[in-house]
Amino acid sequence: MWFATMTQPDDAISVTNIPKRLMLWIDGVGAYLLCLKKEVSIGGPMQNSLPSEISLMANLSRCHATIIRDGESYFLEAHSPVHVDGHRVDWRTHLKKKSSIQLGENVQLQFRLPSVLSQSALLQFVSHHRPSFSVDGVVLMDENCLLGPGKENHIQCAQWEESLLLYIKGDNLYCKSHGDMFIDGEPATGASIIKPGQTVSGEEWRFRLETV
Repeated sequence: MWFATMTQPDDAISVTNIPKRLMLWIDGVGAYLLCLKKEVSIGGPMQNSLPSEISLMANLSRCHATIIRDGESYFLEAHSPVHVDGHRVDWRTHLKKKSSIQLGENVQLQFRLPSVLSQSALLQFVSHHRPSFSVDGVVLMDENCLLGPGKENHIQCAQWEESLLLYIKGDNLYCKSHGDMFIDGEPATGASIIKPGQTVSGEEWRFRLETV
């Protein structure tokens, strides 16, 4: 079982030594932003102030909306005009397992909870609006992130034959594979700690982890 290796008390979970945002570059699949904070802001580009965690090249306010993970639920707080599933959000609304989000007049996003075994969510770009750097989607990561061929994975890798598990335990980020795994070309046994700047690979897959 994937999740048997990572069960721990809630007060044991810490991400103090892990960057709050990471880029996952996956060969043949794409680039995904991992956001580890419980509250993630979304907005437009700003020159003279700190940008949002997800800063889109769009006509939006600096902090247009915030997605909040609270226990087993996600909420969206609107700071500027926002619609969720066609309804205007005046302050806060609960996000369903699959919700359509419109920011401003024409920025379209889709929120999904792909796995019943994980509270991590996936934010996909529906309209053409993207961050200034190349990214195909955003994982709002709770304790884990699944990569693999099935739709239950946060990052769907259609050509893969196996799934991978990324998970947080203590102050570290781990990767676990059922097959052979290498970190920077060196064999790794079982669940292994991975760090920004490293390349992790198997027989038919490879990804690189970087800070943003």
